Amino acid sequence: MKIKYLGLLLAGTFGLNSCSMVGDIDDIKPYYKLEEENVVYNLESAESVLRGVYKSWRTFNVSSFRLYMSILSGTTISKGGGLTGGQEFVTNSVQANNIALANIYQGSYLTINTANSLIKLMERGDAKGAPEQRVKEIIAECKIQRALAHFQVLRHFGYFFDRSSPYGIVLRNTPFTGTEATPRATVQQSYDFILTDLDDAIANAPQINKLHYYVTKATAKALKAKVLLHMGKYNEAENLAKEAIDLAEANGYQLEKSFRSIFTNGYESSEALFATYTEGAMETASDQIARTTYSEYTKRMADALVGTDNDGDLNTGDGYDQRFYLMFNPTFAGAQGNGKHPYSINGTGKHNTQMILRLGEIYFIHAEAAVRNGHYDTARKSFQTMASRVNYPTNYASSISNKTLLNAIFQHKALELFAENGEDWFDFVRYYHERNMDLNAIKSTIKSGAQLVLPLPQTALAGNNKLQQNPL
Repeated sequence: MKIKYLGLLLAGTFGLNSCSMVGDIDDIKPYYKLEEENVVYNLESAESVLRGVYKSWRTFNVSSFRLYMSILSGTTISKGGGLTGGQEFVTNSVQANNIALANIYQGSYLTINTANSLIKLMERGDAKGAPEQRVKEIIAECKIQRALAHFQVLRHFGYFFDRSSPYGIVLRNTPFTGTEATPRATVQQSYDFILTDLDDAIANAPQINKLHYYVTKATAKALKAKVLLHMGKYNEAENLAKEAIDLAEANGYQLEKSFRSIFTNGYESSEALFATYTEGAMETASDQIARTTYSEYTKRMADALVGTDNDGDLNTGDGYDQRFYLMFNPTFAGAQGNGKHPYSINGTGKHNTQMILRLGEIYFIHAEAAVRNGHYDTARKSFQTMASRVNYPTNYASSISNKTLLNAIFQHKALELFAENGEDWFDFVRYYHERNMDLNAIKSTIKSGAQLVLPLPQTALAGNNKLQQNPL
């Protein structure tokens, strides 16, 4: 019977598809309630439920939304339609009843709720006989997942760029049953909640794990540095990003020698601080990737950075930033038309994965924070590390003036990370609010600051009468 109830937990949580997830988030039940006493009863069962928390990042609702964010920013475009609700992202006119919004909102809170359920059971002592250290580690891993999911909701639906704003998010630190009406926390309260989780994780998460689809202390430190950057705490972000890089590299993480190998190695990449484990068609967004391609903005940027304008050749790579070439050269792009997803969705052997957090991003975080702190030489060192990997000259960073260094980091980071997790969009929003970039610098359809925050889904508002919509 115990195995039966554990199976119900996992099936109930992760058998949901994009259709069944459309409804208000309070319809997501804490599935351990099916038989609370029997879900976790020893270490083995606890590890099984923990794998379920990790697996939640692979649901269609979460994984597919990455595509929408790069379309929103204008670094990619939709080709031939096919993305449900995608046209509103093309025109930057996303409405509260957009199905994709409902999916990502609910998918994120599903991760939060599943993590909260396991935290409760571990703190209650249900994993009989489990070593105390491993209990602490499992709780810490859940808190990293909870922090990451809350951070995802905050960046998508909150005024994350303004710590004085009342428009934060609904915070959940206990399992919810579908009956609670909860108001939004402020942005500062939202950040404080996320940082508390990450501080606990830094103290208690595993020091090392050779399987990079699990998280460690280095993941927690790297994520905290990213959060601090978004908060505008640049001194802390610079210092912690350097600590995260050093800790990661001391524990087996390292930058891949080539950009392409990040994605051909997938979740086995030495660079992955957290990537999803995948097999077969379980990389649920792969078939959607083929419906997108690069925009003219991205093409021009990749062309202008190398050689002269309009000299790029996608067949040879000449005149293009190597990251752009390796993503969209017809040979490297593969069946999905995108080199970051090089494998067939139903093929044998290696499979496509989601790079949720990787070491290369932390080098860029360190470089940006250092520039904002006026530490230009420090910034150039991290920036050059990333530029050298894609064959820029060894003196490339030193040839860029202090005045233009920040913009150069933005462009290189966009080419490094676009079509992964929406970092190109969130960086654009941050740079605009820091007055480093014009509102329509990337995309002419962005005409108002109100377009830089997505509306809360109508389904969420309907299910929580204390939830206040963003100003529109």
